[in-house]
Amino acid sequence: MSRKTLQRDAILAVVTEADGPLSPMEILAAATARQPGIGLATVYRTVKRGLEDGVLRAVDLPTGPARYEPADRGHHHHFECRSCHHVYDIEGCPGRLEKLVPTGFTLESHDLVLHGVCDACAEDAA
Repeated sequence: MSRKTLQRDAILAVVTEADGPLSPMEILAAATARQPGIGLATVYRTVKRGLEDGVLRAVDLPTGPARYEPADRGHHHHFECRSCHHVYDIEGCPGRLEKLVPTGFTLESHDLVLHGVCDACAEDAA
């Protein structure tokens, strides 16, 4: 990343400490709580630079905008709450997905997103 600022530090800290990938609006809300005065344009600039520098990676989900997480998290999957739309990291991988690929095809990568209700939303509904 280019020069360090308190705003960029707050944005990167929020993404690094999150329990899953965050949308730009989620990054803005959490980073502003740490460092008032951050604007959405600063979030987008910081995310763009993080992607270019290989510090962040984009997580594209079928619902909503792209989300962002640290690039060094390793292979993992995600759980999206259908109630609050928060996205959580899931450790591990079911693996052996090659057997699902049609004959003659080559599997190069995969993304797995589970959908359901998180524990906080389940408690609120009870």
